[in-house]
Amino acid sequence: MFNHHKNHPKLPIIYLVDHQRKALLALTKLLTPLGAEIESFVSAERFLRHAINDEAACLLLEADLQNNKGSGIALLEQMAVRGIYIPTIILASSSDIPSAVRAMRANAIDFIEKPYVEHMLVRQVKSLLSQTHSTQLHTPSV
Repeated sequence: MFNHHKNHPKLPIIYLVDHQRKALLALTKLLTPLGAEIESFVSAERFLRHAINDEAACLLLEADLQNNKGSGIALLEQMAVRGIYIPTIILASSSDIPSAVRAMRANAIDFIEKPYVEHMLVRQVKSLLSQTHSTQLHTPSV
């Protein structure tokens, strides 16, 4: 896990979950200028063991976590069952319509194929940061 800005507990938090450390580092570097705390996890299991902070603003989640580390979409489904809702962007190395539909049904707000366009991803995360002031630990109304 990589933590940044630990001395600023009031900052919104961006959670990153990806099995590739290089991807986590690249996303951290890309999103650090937004002024949020960034917490990174290399597996769904590690993310679920972590206490989700009240300042959570968004989650960027790799769709296909590898090496028996679970599926990003399955993680999102588990969060929905537990009543945890964090605005989530799914990042997919490869995608298909059933995966995208499954992610959206699990409350993802977007499903983006890699390689993503950096300025568009930053713009979307920035929008989420401005909209979200605290974790929405509830099941969204359907």
